[in-house]
Amino acid sequence: MPKMLLTDLSVRALKGSSKNEKFFDTKTPGFGIRAGLKTKTWIVMRGRNRELVTIGKYPDLSLADARTEAKKLLSTTPEPKSVSKTWAVACDEFLTENYKGSTSRWPHLVKLMLKKHFKGLDHRQLAEIDDTDISVVLDKLKKTPSAQLHAYRAARTFLKWCTRPPRKWIKHSPMEGYEPPSKDKKGTRTLTDDELRKVWYASEMGSRQVFQLMVLWGTRNEETAVIRREWLVEGMLTIPGDFTKNGRDHSIPILPLAQSILDSRPDSGPYFFQGRHTNEKSLTPWGLPRLCREVKETSGTTGWQLRDIRRTFRSNMARLKVPREICEVLINHAPPVLDEIYDRYDRVEEKREALAKYEAFMVRLLAEA
Repeated sequence: MPKMLLTDLSVRALKGSSKNEKFFDTKTPGFGIRAGLKTKTWIVMRGRNRELVTIGKYPDLSLADARTEAKKLLSTTPEPKSVSKTWAVACDEFLTENYKGSTSRWPHLVKLMLKKHFKGLDHRQLAEIDDTDISVVLDKLKKTPSAQLHAYRAARTFLKWCTRPPRKWIKHSPMEGYEPPSKDKKGTRTLTDDELRKVWYASEMGSRQVFQLMVLWGTRNEETAVIRREWLVEGMLTIPGDFTKNGRDHSIPILPLAQSILDSRPDSGPYFFQGRHTNEKSLTPWGLPRLCREVKETSGTTGWQLRDIRRTFRSNMARLKVPREICEVLINHAPPVLDEIYDRYDRVEEKREALAKYEAFMVRLLAEA
């Protein structure tokens, strides 16, 4: 590791890199600075185990104050290092233990986020990972704020779990005090009839047809992408609670327009929408933004997100005079606590009637092209 005399001038002139290179002071052995692309962090390496301790960030903490703090740390004997694990091993245990017995879709999404976005940390020891490493990952997701926020929450939950007994694999989460990169936004956008028509026709080919089903059913994008052939029985497709946001089964009566879409899907695997490289896996939520960009480009529409399709469905159902209660059932919103306990009626016939209205609405709309 490079050594140099750390001065105000030399620290200010340091050029960081994505490798987070460390530079150690020749004046105070064991004291140094880690220079990343955007941040510089004061560090101390001490003890036989070469324990790496983070002091603070430059320029929030001056060189003089950082050196004083470093001398204090170097003069004390570090506590025995706690048992640590690699990110990958700890992550597997977290996904198994923390979500044991869960019937929601969240564990599956957390797994996708941790395994996909943080893959570069798999072989790193947890104790060696700091906020800079997390920042590098999250910065790559700036163009997709929603994915960035979900990745942040998944990593924060995982690292906090690693600090709790009986594990205590790390003393403190490197994300303590780390502010969320963004906030959830409540959308208000709905597609106009003309936009809805254009999006429909732009979704006629390949896996884009998943958007046509979202238009007809108002289902969440993650739930629609994973639908399996075995879930369709005698004209009723039931998404199991393991795959829904609220953990409740969601039954959808299949009407002619939706049936024609399902019939047109290649019968080459267990899923209606296969993965990009194999028909043994479903289309993933991470593949939907790419398809959405294709649909926008083909349709010439802009300014909408996938969730706006669901909002458009709900708004159009109200426009068709479908009762609010049935609208909420159709989009599988979590019912009030008492309703969930005492009201077990699934309203299949009411759903069928409402969806028939909607398919008729879509047929009229598409005929206007």
